[in-house]
Amino acid sequence: MIREGTVHTGRLLITFLAVALLAACQTISGTTDLPQRSDLFQLSNEAQLAYESGEDAQAEQLYMALLRKTPNDPEIWFRLGNLYARAHRPDAAADAYQRVLSINGNEARAWYNLGIVRLRQGWAAMIQAHDKTNADNPLFLESEKLIRHLEKTPGLPIPANESPPNESPPKK
Repeated sequence: MIREGTVHTGRLLITFLAVALLAACQTISGTTDLPQRSDLFQLSNEAQLAYESGEDAQAEQLYMALLRKTPNDPEIWFRLGNLYARAHRPDAAADAYQRVLSINGNEARAWYNLGIVRLRQGWAAMIQAHDKTNADNPLFLESEKLIRHLEKTPGLPIPANESPPNESPPKK
């Protein structure tokens, strides 16, 4: 025969186990991650607003904070690359685009922007070579020809305050 106290204790034990199981399920389902996701979304919006309003230093700080939380997010690296390209920091821009490509080698926007950044770097190097060469040196005329040719390349000359070469996916 089962005693009354044993039944009550059994019911309490079952109730406790059910509550513990529900709490575990809630934690596993990720509801505890919701504030973090919300924070990331807000941080991303703030970074984009800072970028769009020309507050490059603030945008860079916010993008770097995002990368500390999600270091393998190719979109954040892409936006950071665009920020660096706009700020005339080609090495940093190229590094950011390379990071995108190491995460997703099929990202056409990053390939395109990396190509533009590298072309601009080559063009700038050619100008330096021309400026450092005497007029009687064969490199003077060769570099001058290349510079004139590159100047005709769409998207290559860098007007003041230019946006990065490709901020949205190319239309196919």
